[in-house]
Amino acid sequence: QSLPTQCWLPTPLSKCAAMPACRWQHQQRLLSSVSAVFGRCSGGGIVRRGGRYSSASEHATSLPPSRSFSSAGPSDGTPGSDGNETFYRVLQFCSEERAELRDHMRTNSAASWSRIQLAQKVVLEDRQNTEDLREQIRHLRRDLQIFSSKAMEKTIGLRVRVQRKGVEGRGGQSRMSHRSSIEQAELQPAHACELNHKSLAHLAMLGNHVARRERLLREIMAVDGIPWGQAHTVLYEFDRHRETYYWLETLPYRMGITSAITAGFGSTLLVFWGPAAGWYGIQIAGEELPEGTEDISELTVNQVGTWTWSWMEPMIGVASFVLLCCQVTRLKMAQLNLRTYYDQILQWRAKRLAKKFPGYDRSMLRSWAKQFPEVEISLIPTYERQYLHKGPTSGL
Repeated sequence: QSLPTQCWLPTPLSKCAAMPACRWQHQQRLLSSVSAVFGRCSGGGIVRRGGRYSSASEHATSLPPSRSFSSAGPSDGTPGSDGNETFYRVLQFCSEERAELRDHMRTNSAASWSRIQLAQKVVLEDRQNTEDLREQIRHLRRDLQIFSSKAMEKTIGLRVRVQRKGVEGRGGQSRMSHRSSIEQAELQPAHACELNHKSLAHLAMLGNHVARRERLLREIMAVDGIPWGQAHTVLYEFDRHRETYYWLETLPYRMGITSAITAGFGSTLLVFWGPAAGWYGIQIAGEELPEGTEDISELTVNQVGTWTWSWMEPMIGVASFVLLCCQVTRLKMAQLNLRTYYDQILQWRAKRLAKKFPGYDRSMLRSWAKQFPEVEISLIPTYERQYLHKGPTSGL
């Protein structure tokens, strides 16, 4: 509550140049002001003293006698020593209270300023984060629109439908066929390296060697941290190790090819060619020329075949039956999921390569290693490293 009109603080006594009577009047006015203050607080007000708050009555009773605020002066009208002492005590008390309140206000002000600065900093950071999020949302929205438009262009089911003129209904015959644009034609893949991971994985599961090669190249890039071109150097090293025993592995096949060609060509000569048939029939089989024939040259090709068939038929028949039995055996092995010699060789090649290079994915290495190089008509292989970056023909 506000103080009454008569409660005012006089000017400091040290600045007053009046007579002692004036000093007495100042003391009387100060004591009256203090008494008015305590009088207003006595109705239930609170007085702060010694760091705590108490009622005015408690404060008045708790004051020591030396600090009592008596407004009575000497009876003769002159200031006495008790009045001066009380006055200075009041001044000292008010100064202490004022200093304490000022310190308290300074502390609260400093704390409030710190909180205000912290709040301003947080607000600025939140504002900056909000702007960043808005910018990211704008970029994401733009990228999503571009992605959606590209997806719709590449998906047939999402393309714009064009109705044929003069055709009723909504069936397949009622719409125009889609024609690729020049921009779309320029973006079609021309090499396996332009396919995505999903397409390569699907082709690799179907047994496509080019797809397995490209997957292994990407595995080398990921493990060694090198670009696509340098990854071929590591792939060439794989190829050298894979084909170390190539000639030994393919020797049975080469012997089989040579034997089959020799047997087929030789049996034809022994059956229908006169000189060979006459020599084999007389010297090996112990047969004689047909009656009335002095020399084999007198017989035609068909007559030579008729003459030689009597001893060539058992051999050719037995050989055919042996081949038939071998074919049946291989068929039953396939039904039992039994590995053939070819499968055993491929497994051995794959295990050997995976053991030599354990730092790469074992599945990709093994699937790539299960492939023999292409062979020319001269039976000379063309190793994969000889294709350089282009690689084997993929069909793209």
